[in-house]
Amino acid sequence: RLANGDKEAFGELYDTYAPKIFRFIRLKVGSQVLAEDLSSESFLRIWEYFKEAEREVEESFQALLYKIARNLIADYYKRKSSQEILINDDFNVFIENQIAPSEVSLKEDTEEIHRALVGMKEEYQNVILWYYIDELSVPEIAKIQGKSEEAVRVTIHRALQALKAKIGEVAKTRAEYGSGLL
Repeated sequence: RLANGDKEAFGELYDTYAPKIFRFIRLKVGSQVLAEDLSSESFLRIWEYFKEAEREVEESFQALLYKIARNLIADYYKRKSSQEILINDDFNVFIENQIAPSEVSLKEDTEEIHRALVGMKEEYQNVILWYYIDELSVPEIAKIQGKSEEAVRVTIHRALQALKAKIGEVAKTRAEYGSGLL
């Protein structure tokens, strides 16, 4: 329907994907205002993409939207002459909203995961966020990254191994120096 210029279909897709895209961008840029701007720009570009000409929909809307958002984030950091993209404390806010206050040990585990994610390379951060938080399928992630599904599976596996290693480092540091120093 979107490929045929249906504005109502676009509105439905916006309602479905806007929170996910905003969260993804917000975790990457660290600024709510900037994330709002880049989220809006992502949807504007996808609307223009479908409006330009009759487009064959070769990939999922979600995959295309994430690809556009990822490119906008990369463009932003190129303009700012910054190559480091960090996940900020909003990851904790997102996770805290997903758990009950009584699940204190889960919250502590979440903080360790956040610390570990911050220290990982961007590609690993992305696949973990997309696969485990946004629940994208391997084929969708493959389309976003322009890689084969097998390459994505390998990346997810390596990202999990790197995350486990980082969590081990964070836990070891916490045990050695106490949680109050981190």
